[in-house]
Amino acid sequence: MANSIEAVLFDLDGTLIDTAIDMIHALATLADNHHIQHNLNVENYRQYISQGAVALVKSVFDDPSPDQLEQLRLQYLEIYQKQLNTHSQLFDGVAELINHLDSNNIPWGIVTNKPSWLANPIVQNTSELQQSQVLICADEVGVGKPNPKPLLLAAEQMKLNHAATLYLGDAQSDIDAAHAAGMQSAIALWGYLAPEDKPGEWLAHHRFNSPLDILSL
Repeated sequence: MANSIEAVLFDLDGTLIDTAIDMIHALATLADNHHIQHNLNVENYRQYISQGAVALVKSVFDDPSPDQLEQLRLQYLEIYQKQLNTHSQLFDGVAELINHLDSNNIPWGIVTNKPSWLANPIVQNTSELQQSQVLICADEVGVGKPNPKPLLLAAEQMKLNHAATLYLGDAQSDIDAAHAAGMQSAIALWGYLAPEDKPGEWLAHHRFNSPLDILSL
């Protein structure tokens, strides 16, 4: 039986905010720049977003060498940075969830594998996210999820009781990191899950179909 919840930590992309259109439009631009034929459909490519920029690039470019892959990754991120906040928006129910947390003095923060130079402008551009007590990014910590270090740093800065902290994300790496940090884990089923993902096997404490479902805790 899970303990009561005293604080909530969130993943960013696919959990709080839907960045899929901007990320996939950037990927289409990268493909066009390299004269790669594509039919980049947002719904079909959403599944790659939680896997990061490398997975997105590999989904379009056929077997690039390690050096080519790194060049393409950097080009992709440069394109994406220029259109960060064009279409990104909170998922339905997130604003109400955050308002509930704030109204009840429940501390919350954000822990993401997204680089700080991309995550910070998104959070700063989204008024509902500006009240986050921490924004921990993998590049600032030196390691990303599933390593628990980013979550542990957030808990340290916020002075949280690990066992009474919920971490919510849409990838298995989020759940693994929460478990390794001694926190409660929850899957955002509205996020960027791939058809082959089996969230029922991730051993999360909770699975939610909507951000508003979390209010029951």
